[in-house]
Amino acid sequence: MNKFCLVCACAASLSFFSSCSKSEPENHTLYVVYPVNYTVLYADQVEDSLIFETFDSYKAAPLNTDWITITAGDSHDVTYSPYNLYSFKALLAIAPNTTGKTRCGTVRVNSYDYSSGGIYYQFGFLNINHPSPSYQYSDEFSKLIPESANFELELAADAETDSICFDVTNPWTLEFSEGADQTWLALDKASGEKNHNNVTIRLTPNTDKDNARSTSLVLKSGEITNVINVKQQAAKEEEND
Repeated sequence: MNKFCLVCACAASLSFFSSCSKSEPENHTLYVVYPVNYTVLYADQVEDSLIFETFDSYKAAPLNTDWITITAGDSHDVTYSPYNLYSFKALLAIAPNTTGKTRCGTVRVNSYDYSSGGIYYQFGFLNINHPSPSYQYSDEFSKLIPESANFELELAADAETDSICFDVTNPWTLEFSEGADQTWLALDKASGEKNHNNVTIRLTPNTDKDNARSTSLVLKSGEITNVINVKQQAAKEEEND
């Protein structure tokens, strides 16, 4: 019996089992509380869980998924009682998704004669809020689940400031790509701690009436990197708008 399981009897005697008649039928159920249908993770997220309720002992395991492992709560034995509905949590370790593509995994739980579980989609990109991602979809996933994403910030010729906003689960760095033009854009910071961050960028206005200009930044969280392309319009592009 795994001592790390979060086990609790919802009630010593559940209200809807108030009768103790010997003729009362057995009650067995398996209900997944989280995730409901599915959940979505970003590429650098390395922890999650499967939460469910049952009257019975159970066993849980990833289903044909090598990037999810159960670190605690893969099984638990209980003495069955129709009056005790237990809540369990299996803790999951998620490998960082370095493929650049969305992947899908399932964790299955079996209890009594029932089988259920949770579906986990893990994006191949970080949770960048600004610039907004441009999603690409594949027949492999539904239109609700993008296969990949690009990030591009397009600015007016006279723009002098903007920002890069993101949520990450590790300390991060934001640097220019190798060989990128650094002459007209500067960052107010190049590293920081996990959770929500906002990096201010400062630009020199583009006075070239014939040519737009571009550069690229690399955001890194743990093992995951994403390129953010920054484009500034030519001066005449803005005049013609």
